[in-house]
Amino acid sequence: MQDAARMPILAGAILFLLGLIEGALVQSFLNPRMALSAHLTAVQSGMALMIFGLVWRWVALPSLWSAMARWSVAAGIYSLWFGLTLSAATGAGDSLPIAGAGYDAGPLAQTMVSVLVLGGSAGMTVGWSLFVVGLVRGFRTER
Repeated sequence: MQDAARMPILAGAILFLLGLIEGALVQSFLNPRMALSAHLTAVQSGMALMIFGLVWRWVALPSLWSAMARWSVAAGIYSLWFGLTLSAATGAGDSLPIAGAGYDAGPLAQTMVSVLVLGGSAGMTVGWSLFVVGLVRGFRTER
């Protein structure tokens, strides 16, 4: 296995485990609906990270872009999950109006959740875009 593939696979397995644990604790959060969202995000994203690592061997990117793709996807996914979990624990949900409806928290919690969720989403989008470009390049060189 490539060294580059190990990090996302391990990060995915850990996130999947955290999601399972969070799933058992959903009802203990201030906002259980948001906790369910965080739980589902963790288990689904954990699987996605493991798959990401398993197909990494077909990605053709320069070294710097490769590292940027792997780290921004992993950091983005963890940031999103942590933001959702923080929202579930504090009631902060301004940036998540559907699952956060009816809950409120102070401005610090609201800001932290917004930064984590929006920053994580941006990081995942950048990293996943690089990943797709690398896959296309890798498949083209195999012909």
